[in-house]
Amino acid sequence: MKKNNSNENYFAINLKYLRQKNNMEQLELANLLGRKSSSSVSEWEKGKYTPKAGVLNDIAKIFSIPLSKLMNENLSEQSITILDKINQISSELDEPRQKVVLDTASSQLEEQEKAKRAVKPKPKVTPLFDINSPLTDEELQEAVDEAVAFDGVPLTDREKELYKHLLRETWEEDHGRG
Repeated sequence: MKKNNSNENYFAINLKYLRQKNNMEQLELANLLGRKSSSSVSEWEKGKYTPKAGVLNDIAKIFSIPLSKLMNENLSEQSITILDKINQISSELDEPRQKVVLDTASSQLEEQEKAKRAVKPKPKVTPLFDINSPLTDEELQEAVDEAVAFDGVPLTDREKELYKHLLRETWEEDHGRG
């Protein structure tokens, strides 16, 4: 172990943050790193020492984060993005397994793009009928048959009958026939 004289000891802050975030005791982490006691982890978290490069790499792998973030950023003030996790984990995979990750990501992107293209454009608003001519039952029925709710869902038969009745009453009131 080497003495750490850095004013910005992100490693110590991050180690404690990541360990606690993962509900891990110091002894549990020490055991994962092949140590018999938690004293080294305690010293690292206090900022007294920083472990050797190989141990630092092991810690980064245990918490699935890039070593550069472990050493150079305050992780407690930011969240590790999903993309960071994907990159870290996939970088540790053998090439054939990396291809599976790439193929899956490509497939998901294609599916997402297809879903975006499938979104139907909003229907254009057209007049239901000519307001200056008498309203026929056929025009009223056609207007209601083509109508959809605000969310684009087709109207039920009950809703169509209700709207037909309301449209007829409103048209007749507006044109002095009611």
